[in-house]
Amino acid sequence: MSRTSTVCGVVLACALVALLVGGALADAQPPASDTASGPPIVVAQARPASAPSTESAKPADVGALSERVNALENEDLVLREDLGRARLDARSELEAAAQRQAEAIARLNNELAETRARLEAERAAQARRNRNLWTAVGVLAIGVMLSN
Repeated sequence: MSRTSTVCGVVLACALVALLVGGALADAQPPASDTASGPPIVVAQARPASAPSTESAKPADVGALSERVNALENEDLVLREDLGRARLDARSELEAAAQRQAEAIARLNNELAETRARLEAERAAQARRNRNLWTAVGVLAIGVMLSN
């Protein structure tokens, strides 16, 4: 290593150590605001005796409340219909994807069967050529032996 890279490495290591030590010292010292203020003060909130209870209070407007309930029921119905449609769409997409996958698998199996049949035919033809070649070599060898 060159002198410059060594110096840079030492400087970076010193900077890293300084950051780590500074962080550790900052975490070790408690915040000044907590020690100066002392224990936290808890303020109790009590209900005034004159406050009405919820049981004795009547709804302000029964008509508005019933309209709100009807609107929420209608919204629930719409959301259920949307959820049903979304489920139906998802199911049909899954079925279509499964069908495409099955078709692709069938197509690949057909191609594999065709390739295997073609390879088997090629092996048979090669075996026939080899038999013919060795038969010719044998006949030639017998011919050479008989000619001597």
